[in-house]
Amino acid sequence: MSEPIRLGPVDPTRADWTDMQQEMRAARGELHVLLERVESLVGHIVARPCAVAFASTGAAIEAALDALGGARGGEIVLPALGPVVLGHAVNRASSACRYADVDPKSMTLLGDHAESRMTDATRVIVGVSNHGQPAGLNELASLAARNELPLLEINLGGLGGRIGRDPVGRFGRVSVIGLGDREGPIGSQGAVVVTNDDTLAQALRVRRNNGCAEPKSDWEKLGGIARVECAGWDSRMSAVQAALAIVRLTRFEKICTELEEVFHSYVRRLAMHPDLVLPAPCADGTVRWSHFAIRLGERYSRDDRDGIIQGLLRHDIAATSVVSVLPHEVALRHEPKRAETASEFPVAQRAADRIIALPFSTELSEHDVDLVCQTLQVMIERQSILR
Repeated sequence: MSEPIRLGPVDPTRADWTDMQQEMRAARGELHVLLERVESLVGHIVARPCAVAFASTGAAIEAALDALGGARGGEIVLPALGPVVLGHAVNRASSACRYADVDPKSMTLLGDHAESRMTDATRVIVGVSNHGQPAGLNELASLAARNELPLLEINLGGLGGRIGRDPVGRFGRVSVIGLGDREGPIGSQGAVVVTNDDTLAQALRVRRNNGCAEPKSDWEKLGGIARVECAGWDSRMSAVQAALAIVRLTRFEKICTELEEVFHSYVRRLAMHPDLVLPAPCADGTVRWSHFAIRLGERYSRDDRDGIIQGLLRHDIAATSVVSVLPHEVALRHEPKRAETASEFPVAQRAADRIIALPFSTELSEHDVDLVCQTLQVMIERQSILR
């Protein structure tokens, strides 16, 4: 094979770099112009008026937890299965976590599971669209409203999806939209936090800017001494990050259409495979998948899954898993506590043991998808023999 088949969004092309240079020239060296453009594009997709761009997804989640009262010991309810960046963020924020098991079909947190883990001390409910799947976010929004609690919506994938008429990103009081190369097709790194509450947006902007208020006048943007209003993060997007995000967000619908074709190419080839569980559709919505994540059948173990991934990698085909059982990751605990056992989150554990995320990008041709599926089939058969 001449070139490896990579996992996610393509690196910036020559055309991307040309467009990025044009965006930076149009901004005349003013970073805030680029940031406002990124925020406007994401805000338009999710139909929310307030948006704040962060250089880091983890910092965006931490700042959102802090602004909502879920940091420094605040109790939060969140799914046991999720991206590691969420685990690191709640760890650094020192949140008191109450994990809930996920739905076996969608692999997301549903309302009844979250409600069973709530207490009088709960301050924030966290919903995550794993692999772009938004199922359950509407239930969590209703649960949060009934209990007068904020919902923090984490979308590390799924941008452009919908449940009913509502776009993904509108269900939480605050929603974090990841733009990283493991979080969807944009691949610029960083995240945009969106909300309808301008007071919350201002609080998030201050936290992003090292705890300092955003300069308002032209002379304030030149320098001066900014007053520190609260603890914060040094997490402004760089000009290159912002320019790449602008270029790809401008072409977002085209990118999503191409990814939809790749998704259906996989489905046509793998739908009848007896040892695979394919991504489940959202019953009352539209999914914009960030990954093509399959699950091996129940007879396979974590070791089998790892062996299949290693086999794919040896054939220059990228494969991974982008979610983990967060309460079982010892490195993510911010205080000594007993180790949770697999029996406490059986659905999350069994799903995590068998997930394989296959290459999923706009550069994949029909031939590439054929090659991935054929190699996957060989690796599954090989692992079955070894078992």
